[in-house]
This record gives sequence, C-alpha cells and structure tokens, in this order.
Amino acid sequence: MVRLIALLFALGSGSVRADPCDDLFALINQERDHAGLRPLTRSPTLDQLATEWAKGMASRNSQVHRPLSKALLEKNGWKNLSENIYGPVNDGSARAIVQAWMGSAGHRGNLLRDSSTLGGVGIATTKSGATCAVFNGAAPAPPSHPDNEVAFPGLGIPDLVPKTMRDPAAALPSNSDGRKLNQLGRTNL
Repeated sequence: MVRLIALLFALGSGSVRADPCDDLFALINQERDHAGLRPLTRSPTLDQLATEWAKGMASRNSQVHRPLSKALLEKNGWKNLSENIYGPVNDGSARAIVQAWMGSAGHRGNLLRDSSTLGGVGIATTKSGATCAVFNGAAPAPPSHPDNEVAFPGLGIPDLVPKTMRDPAAALPSNSDGRKLNQLGRTNL
C-alpha cells in the first residue's frame, strides 16, 4: 500500500521513476481504473515480448506491428493478444505515450479491453534518441480438456465417457423416445 501511494505521489508530482516502463504501466492501469475496469497484472512474458518489439522498431527506426499469430497465443497460453505501438518520436514520456494511445479509438480499445487481464510494456530508444514503445495485453486461455475427458463441474472427477457418448440424445433426432438409446445399452435419464 505504501508503495502504491508513493507511485501515485511520484506520478502526480511530475517526477520520473527510474524505469519509464513502470510509469507507462501505472498510467495504463490508471486509465483502466478511470474506465471502471480491473487493473492489468504485469506479465514478465508480455514485458519481454513488448521490449523485444520496441527494440526492433528502434533499431530499424520504424513503426510497424508484429505479426500476431495463433502460434504465439498457443505457445504462451493466451486466448487473446493485443498490441499498441508508438514511435519513433521525440516525446517519449509515459504521459505522451498514453495520451497518444487514448486519443485513438483502436489503441484505447486495446488498453481498455475488459477481457485482458495481463499486460506488458517495452520502451527503446533509436540511435538519434527518439522513443519507441509497445504495449501488449492478453488474457490466459481457459484450461482445456482432452477430447475424451471432461471434468464434472465442482467434483473434480474426470468423465471418461467418450465425447460422442456424453449426450446421446443430442446425436439422435429430437423426437427420440429413448428406444434407440436402450438398444445401445444406455438409459435416457
């Protein structure tokens, strides 16, 4: 709690923290709070992803989005992934970056996506001193069950009945009276 108060005081007084990524992330969560959303949890994986891309943009002195692929999602266990990029520009303050993103409907949507629960940021500088920044937001994918198993809700017991037999009535015409189920050795409960 003391750390949060110190952070808010530092941001309000205009002072800059040692790590500009901390300022950027705090301002993003401040915008989420103003919108009535839960704060993002800082993800080291997303920080690394954002930092690598910011460094790449800075080294090329260009602004280009990363190709977001299904493989990237699956590798990291995310159900969604968004990206905001900024730069290269001379004003690389956290406030300028967030203001630019909040001034664009698509970028604002990425920052305020309710389904995103994780976030990461990266900032890099070009040889000429311009700033490039990246925000990545994501949500973890729900746990998946193999096709042949499903857990009974709340019981933690695996259902080892093959998927095709879980709801036999669903595979039969809706006017089934259960006789076909009984011929298969199952009951229509």
